Amino acid sequence: MPDLLVLKENIKTEAARLGFNHIGVAPALPVPHYQEYLDWVQAGNHAGMHYLSRQDTMTKRGDPRLILDGCQRVICLAMPYKPPKASLDDLPKGKGRVSAYAITRDYHEIIRENLTQLEDFIHARVGKRVRLKSYVDTGPILERSYASQAGIGVAGKNSCLLIQGIGSYFFLAEILTDLGLPVDEPYVRDLCGTCQRCIDGCPTGCILPDRTVDAGRCISYLTIENKGCIPDDLKPQIGNWVFGCDVCQIVCPHNAWTPVQKNSLGEPLLPVFLDLQALFSLEEEPFAEKFSVTSLSRAKRRGMRRNAAVVLGNQKLKEALPILKQTLHKEEDPAVMDACRWAIHEIEQAQQTP
Repeated sequence: MPDLLVLKENIKTEAARLGFNHIGVAPALPVPHYQEYLDWVQAGNHAGMHYLSRQDTMTKRGDPRLILDGCQRVICLAMPYKPPKASLDDLPKGKGRVSAYAITRDYHEIIRENLTQLEDFIHARVGKRVRLKSYVDTGPILERSYASQAGIGVAGKNSCLLIQGIGSYFFLAEILTDLGLPVDEPYVRDLCGTCQRCIDGCPTGCILPDRTVDAGRCISYLTIENKGCIPDDLKPQIGNWVFGCDVCQIVCPHNAWTPVQKNSLGEPLLPVFLDLQALFSLEEEPFAEKFSVTSLSRAKRRGMRRNAAVVLGNQKLKEALPILKQTLHKEEDPAVMDACRWAIHEIEQAQQTP
């Protein structure tokens, strides 16, 4: 077994080579902010993401040893992605805006591959098999809380983790381990102060006073995780977002001068704006061919058609009436039908207004 401090430095060096620009180590116990998470779920702010309220996963979030036997440390990592290129006002009609992170290959796949390489590196350095368990955005771990404990950054008012001097455009990942690596000092500085640009800028008012989010009102949730109808009172607030939302990050002062960082996610596979009417002409197989390797596959074809209809309704685009009516006539999915009806009504009402 090598010296643990030396091992930690070696892991940091290899992580940086793999594109994880920020890394820290936190103790596995006590679990930070666990009660706040329970309160958030109890209040119903997880909306339809029922996996967050399952008893087994809730229990695991309270004790990493239930995920990995003998877990002592959580190695926290952050990999940056490119910020949005276009301003919030720069959008031609008939186009829909996509969240900046989603235009490359699905980050889950890329980061999982790099985590596997980092695990292999750790095993080789230790010289024997050690217990390791990696996650990117999918495990029962309070990842932002652990990232703060590991000294990487702190949760902002919009609930995104902020890294001082860097901003919030990055993905988080974790490796649970039974190695007793030296831990880092927690990051405890408040980077928001009296600023509330994210709160004021959020189109749906989903940001709560305790630095959490009412997911049921969040545009990212509504256009991705939500599989049903988008509530009528929130449809106008969707604006031009056809997948995800970056508003609370775009208006954040910490992202105003995001430095250029190593890009490990590859070149964009999609344009910044999607042709909304074209989404309705794609059948299942062509849709999969176009989007399956990107994060847009999470919304599925029906979700993207639903979102596109809402955006077209918000844009009052009369040229979209034929495709919306044709889709409504043929469609069987209730959420898509609901969105098409709403969009048709919005467009027709606008045509009647002098």
